[in-house]
Amino acid sequence: MALTDFGKAVRKARIESEENLSTMAEKLGTTAAFLSGMETGRKKISQEWVEKISQFFEKAGHPIEDLGKLAAAANGVTTFNDRLSLQQKMLVAGFAQSPFSAAQLKRIAELFDELKQAQHKEKE
Repeated sequence: MALTDFGKAVRKARIESEENLSTMAEKLGTTAAFLSGMETGRKKISQEWVEKISQFFEKAGHPIEDLGKLAAAANGVTTFNDRLSLQQKMLVAGFAQSPFSAAQLKRIAELFDELKQAQHKEKE
């Protein structure tokens, strides 16, 4: 079975950390089959496991950026923070159902990053 983007990120971090599924599973108190299931999308990834895996790689010096978002995408779920306005929630839902190509969505994400950076500079 193919790896999810979550699985690709975790596998890359495992290789960089010189860990294999068995040693990582042992250190996290689970089985290699369970970890493999999360990497391939056969198992849902709970927030608890996102945190455990994130901490594991942070301690190993190989943090994984946006691991929670990758897990949500692998799970096929989008959750909303209660602090988001209805407009923000509708925007997210709209993008989730949009016909935009990956390249177009990447351009939109880059624009959002530029806007966030500009907003951050204004606050300084």
